[in-house]
Amino acid sequence: MGVNINNVNPSLTRIQKSQLTEQLEELGRELSTHSKNDIKVSQLLLKRAKVHEQLNNLDQARADLQTAIQRDPSNQQAKDDIQRLYTTNTTTPSSESKATKDDDPLATRFQQYLRQVSASDNVDWIKSFVKSSDFVDVLAACGGGRPDNQVSAYARSTAYMILTKLFNPSPDMQTNYPLQLIISTCAACFSQCIDTGKNAEKLLAYRTLHAIFETSMTIGAAILSQEGVVEEMMDVIDFEIVSVQTAMVEVLAIASADKTCHKLLVKHASQWLAFTATRGKDERLKALAGTTLSKLQTHQRYQDKNLQTNSGDQQEDTSLQDAMNKMNLGSSDLTDAMLVTIKNFKTQDTTMLLNAVEGLAYASLQADVKETVANDPVLLKSLVTIAINTTGDTTTTNHPLLYGIGTILRNVTMYKPVLDEQQKQMKRLRDLANARNKGGNAKGAEEEEDPRESDTAVEIRVRAAVESGAALALFVLAKAGSSSSNLRMVASQTYLNLVTPQATRGKLLQQGVAKGLMMLIETGKDDQEQQLVAAQAIARLAITADPRLAFGAQASLDLVRPFLRLCKADQALRQFEGLMALTNLASVDDAVRFRIYSEDGMTVFEGLQLASNELVQRAATEMVCNMTFCDPVFESYSKSPNRLRLLMVFSDHEDAATRRAASGALAILANSKDACERMAKVDKAYERLTRLVAPEEPADIQHRGVEIIRLMIQHLGKDAAQGFASEHAHIKLTDIVKKSNVNVVRSAAMEVLKMFVENGVQLK
Repeated sequence: MGVNINNVNPSLTRIQKSQLTEQLEELGRELSTHSKNDIKVSQLLLKRAKVHEQLNNLDQARADLQTAIQRDPSNQQAKDDIQRLYTTNTTTPSSESKATKDDDPLATRFQQYLRQVSASDNVDWIKSFVKSSDFVDVLAACGGGRPDNQVSAYARSTAYMILTKLFNPSPDMQTNYPLQLIISTCAACFSQCIDTGKNAEKLLAYRTLHAIFETSMTIGAAILSQEGVVEEMMDVIDFEIVSVQTAMVEVLAIASADKTCHKLLVKHASQWLAFTATRGKDERLKALAGTTLSKLQTHQRYQDKNLQTNSGDQQEDTSLQDAMNKMNLGSSDLTDAMLVTIKNFKTQDTTMLLNAVEGLAYASLQADVKETVANDPVLLKSLVTIAINTTGDTTTTNHPLLYGIGTILRNVTMYKPVLDEQQKQMKRLRDLANARNKGGNAKGAEEEEDPRESDTAVEIRVRAAVESGAALALFVLAKAGSSSSNLRMVASQTYLNLVTPQATRGKLLQQGVAKGLMMLIETGKDDQEQQLVAAQAIARLAITADPRLAFGAQASLDLVRPFLRLCKADQALRQFEGLMALTNLASVDDAVRFRIYSEDGMTVFEGLQLASNELVQRAATEMVCNMTFCDPVFESYSKSPNRLRLLMVFSDHEDAATRRAASGALAILANSKDACERMAKVDKAYERLTRLVAPEEPADIQHRGVEIIRLMIQHLGKDAAQGFASEHAHIKLTDIVKKSNVNVVRSAAMEVLKMFVENGVQLK
């Protein structure tokens, strides 16, 4: 393997570089000799990665470490090294690059516009800016500029930010906002460039329109869907040079996600796309046409599934399929072409690779494609490696590629949503309505479940993704997500999918998913839904893992707020998992309990004790029980008749686990004389508490009941003894002594019987 001299660590001497290069050659020979021994190969790759790192060949080092892990998953050193390599920022802005930014007059001017657009709530100023030549310059920069006026990457990214601000006004500015003026100005600029007939101007027009779609689908669609635009594009596309054709198809590809544009593209572009995807001479254009067809087909399927289609929709669907049939082109052909491109990523240019990833991201919504991806370990590992190889770039250039990879992993591992009863009823009614519209009968209204979408099938795909190192790719997304809400959301959702099976959680923790999720929670503070998804994922880890080992002391404290937000969410599942995670955290550390108390967690738990969902009720009561070990909670509950009354009500709950938690809390609180006095005053107190030692109760609940009786007699003396005796508690305790197989419960019952005798209760 050759060494790129341009990347070599400048601090190395020529002799050192030569020695390291010789080591690479020697390790290469050893790898050939031991190629069938996975453990040996893994060790050699680890050594070679260290040499590459010394030479500053970080991409090659990461690739070797990734392969080392694949050959020997138990190679912990390789896992640690790859984690270190892609969590370390390998590039920092140099003084030269900073000087370039400062010396770029266009970038400086755009920065001024950006500050004005960001700070301005003056609609008149925005109108004036949009009418000016300055706005035209911004549009041109987004398209890459003209040949005689090339635009720097920094100026172009600033221009993108200006468009994003202009196209997406804040809610308080939307009244009288000049959106129509913006659309008409953009459309006029597009038309003027096209009408010149010059290739450079047409290329600029289509690239700028693509940038507009990226920053606002609404404005892009408004321009493309104007009367005659798509028709004219398809009339002339065969007469354009390849670079212009490519830019045109890139616009079609991104526009296919819009409903209005989708109809126009299916009607006017299907035949050309199908022909080019099959017989195109330019490989990039051919691949791009196939990707666009795949997107159109996927959107068509989901529109047919989710909407009550009319005859017009059905005709559009037929025209797309007819165009593909005419060229003997099937969906699997499109998918296979994208898979080949991705698996051969080392020999592909960036544009072709991005198109293939984006196309597969759309296609992977389909069950058959999900199975194809999951059953192809080479493909999965290629996606992971592609993601890892982007880590040296600190710009947003690779965000579309990373988002596509994340979307593929998310789609392949996505479980069906859990519906509550109301949602299930709505689905049944919707299925019934669709069946009637299609002329079917009510009996066959409910859709048959595709076995490839069952939880069992999804879990198999999740395991395949985990085995291929999907968590490593997600860490890259999480890190890049500091500047992209889309990356944060797709990474959070995919993490949630991966941690759903308990069987994968241990391996994922070893791969460092906790660190990635903590990053997503920390950087996603402005996106409540994304934070909840990330918190739910890490909650599932916290439920089954020892928090001390999985997170450490400080991280456990930092997780209190995200888990409390889960408890406050609307969905019962999130509430339940938040409660369970907090229970596990609090069970091992007094500091965590105090942090929960200081964040007003008790108010949240007490509210959830009254939830309609029985599992949430139980988990909330278990959390309250756990929190009674916290001194401030113990004090407040000991002096609160209403809280004690509620716990006594729950100690008589029909659910055994809820009874266990409530009686456990009472047993702790009964160490306080104040609590015992207040418990005794609750309606039917002795009757309720005596039920805890009934013969039919499990031994652990009986034990709690015995402890409560002991402490109440200890604090209240004869009054308590007589109160319990009136409910025949002593008789039930005698029965426990005679029949219980649990020594600790039997011994405790004998001690309490002695206390009854000491307080004047006669035993028969």
